[in-house]
Amino acid sequence: MVDRPKEQEPMSHTSLTNRRDSHGKPMNAGRRQVRNRRGAFTVEFALCSGLFFMILLAGFEFSRFMYARHSVDQAAYEAARIGIVPGQSPAQVIARARQILNATGIRSATVNVQPAAFDGNTETVTVSITAPYADSSWLRPVFLAATNLSATITLDHENQAYLQAQTINIGNNNFEPIDK
Repeated sequence: MVDRPKEQEPMSHTSLTNRRDSHGKPMNAGRRQVRNRRGAFTVEFALCSGLFFMILLAGFEFSRFMYARHSVDQAAYEAARIGIVPGQSPAQVIARARQILNATGIRSATVNVQPAAFDGNTETVTVSITAPYADSSWLRPVFLAATNLSATITLDHENQAYLQAQTINIGNNNFEPIDK
């Protein structure tokens, strides 16, 4: 059997507890501190996790709010675009707005169209949409529960240029350049 130096011998449990550093302190003194702090992580997690999840849920709520707000704006615009085409009715405008709102999950919205009836002299079409955010949220809203989503858009009717041409005497266009 070959004699090995003492440093190379395999360390046992007892040799770990008896080892000392160059200052004479036990080598495993730091391990005792770690063992005594085992519950610190649990306490820190309990304190910080509530704040973390609150920020996470606030992010979800604000994201849904921005999506819903944009959806109401888009529905008002699309409905007004339907309304400016000659031959459309306010019922078709409301139906288009509801189609977009339903597709995006906006419930219990109020859609108003002005004028109440379209005819050949209709100059503008105004669509107003109002919806409570609390009815449209995926989660129970905490921060924005009392907020209403609203959008109003007014577009000129497509026959506006025709109506203006009838009221303005355009003349005979003698000053137009002629292509030869």
